[in-house]
Amino acid sequence: MGVVDRRLWSEHRQRMFRRMLEDIEVGYLDPDIYSILQLLFNRQESFPVSSCSGRITLVDAPMPWHRKGSTVIFKKHSAVERSEVEPLLSQPPLSRFWLVVTGPILHVSALTLREASTLLKIARKAGLKHSGVLSISRRGIYLELRTGVRLTILLKSESYTCEHLAEVVRVANEALAEGKSRLKRLYEELSRSST
Repeated sequence: MGVVDRRLWSEHRQRMFRRMLEDIEVGYLDPDIYSILQLLFNRQESFPVSSCSGRITLVDAPMPWHRKGSTVIFKKHSAVERSEVEPLLSQPPLSRFWLVVTGPILHVSALTLREASTLLKIARKAGLKHSGVLSISRRGIYLELRTGVRLTILLKSESYTCEHLAEVVRVANEALAEGKSRLKRLYEELSRSST
């Protein structure tokens, strides 16, 4: 199948590599995912386009999936402490405060269907079972590698305030740790695979 234009794909790969280096330089790159990005760039027929190692956020929104009218109040890619979240809850929300934990997610461009298939098998073996092909174009076969790790908890609304914040924080950290463990397994599976 000759859908992907190798020249366009290679140019895009070079741009993404330069962007990763710039992100490292300014401290924007999530350090927990750097080693996986390196492994993907070392493969001959794939490269990462975007990534997140998993995070805990506090969002002010009508519903946690609304983007319009929502505000991210707090975001961290590692475990949180109750003392980091509790002071934020002393403010009244514009809508509702949601604590949202999301697992790792990577967007990857593959040059061939064979490479796309290999990456999906690796991802699923590592526990990123919600992975799949997003699109196929001349610039590459775009994959989304993701876990099903997600936790959303209402912390505060006009008539409600969570009374068990310590337990919520503990469970949020457990969910984040589960996503990070799958990311570690992805690293191990990618390390064993070579192209």
